[in-house]
Amino acid sequence: MSGPVETGTHHYRALLGLPYARSMLAWSLLGRLPLGMAPLSLLFLLRGEGRSYGAAGVVVAVYAVAVGVGAPIAGRQVDRRGPASVLRVRAVLYAVLTGAVVVLAVLDAGIVAIAAAAALAGVALPPLSSTVRVVWPRLAPGELRSTAYALEAALQEVFFVGGPLLAAALAVVSPPAGLAGAAVASLVGATATSRLPPVRETPPSRSGAAGLLGALGSPGVRTVVLYAATVGVGLGAVELAMPAFAEDHGARELGGVALASLSGGSLVGGLLAGMRPPPSVLRRFVAGSVVLAAALLGLQLAVSIPTLCLLAFVAGLPIAPTIGALYSLIDRSARPGTAAEAFAWFGTAVSIGIATAPPCPGCSSTSGACARRSPPGRPSLSPGRFWAGRGAGRCGRPPLRRPPNRLPCFPSARSSGDRAADF
Repeated sequence: MSGPVETGTHHYRALLGLPYARSMLAWSLLGRLPLGMAPLSLLFLLRGEGRSYGAAGVVVAVYAVAVGVGAPIAGRQVDRRGPASVLRVRAVLYAVLTGAVVVLAVLDAGIVAIAAAAALAGVALPPLSSTVRVVWPRLAPGELRSTAYALEAALQEVFFVGGPLLAAALAVVSPPAGLAGAAVASLVGATATSRLPPVRETPPSRSGAAGLLGALGSPGVRTVVLYAATVGVGLGAVELAMPAFAEDHGARELGGVALASLSGGSLVGGLLAGMRPPPSVLRRFVAGSVVLAAALLGLQLAVSIPTLCLLAFVAGLPIAPTIGALYSLIDRSARPGTAAEAFAWFGTAVSIGIATAPPCPGCSSTSGACARRSPPGRPSLSPGRFWAGRGAGRCGRPPLRRPPNRLPCFPSARSSGDRAADF
């Protein structure tokens, strides 16, 4: 687009006024609900069928790893074959395989068989995020591309927050209903997205071999992936520390409110960023990264749950703008024919960052509490103290009456894979 840069809602009106833009956003959001629904739905399903939390945690962890592994594979398929056919095939596969997980769980099959089916389902997840991000440059001209990427980064908070809520609501009806609902959402959303003209008309971008490294052959993409891994470590630690901080203040369930505040800040920040495309995407990324690091450190100032929620909202504000700028940088730095794979590697790198967070050195697997103490009268929100036990359930069972200032170790309220899968 030429002419002076407009700010405010003009960009959103122009973006959403483009042919099929609203349909692509709506259907792709529906199809990505499983990113927020499936991990919790798996837990509800297996617990509802009488399996232990340990067994359920293994299946959820296997599924999350499979999603991270399958994303770059699916992205490479999009580059080679075009998005439409890949979405259609994977939508059916994912629905069938998640249905198999439900059947195996209801029939009381072994946990190995259930985990294997869950792994196959995770690998088969339709690459809607990569697809949308490679279609936007064809649909949105000029500065609207930055608005599209900022909106994409902001709206992913919808299924991070709404997905688990929907999974919980369906589980009240029946434990298998949540996972079945995730399968239906993926099937309908991915199939409908694949039928949209901008998606159907997006051709394969790779005509020949991209080498062993594929998208990682680009130095720019490798730099982004390294940054994504560090973001995963930071956000994973914070998502674990918030519920622990809330429990130390006597209301563990309010840790979810703090996490929702973080997501709410990201949503608001992304929407505001989309109103003003930056003169330099690189400068926005650098500034956003610095502000994000400072804001996460600012969580140390929390002295109560209300102050934690306020600080979490502030810490969330730079997340979506920074990620939106990164999407633009990936689009620019990816080698020809590797864009979809490059976008997928970003999410996988976040997963790796979360998974490799070091354990809390003071955690005792027998006591169920972190032996390291906070200063008297001031529980710490230091993320490093709560990295233990992520993805595998509580490290022991916390005592009903624990000594003062002994902080429990337990996983984040959200699966480590749900956010990472779509970054």
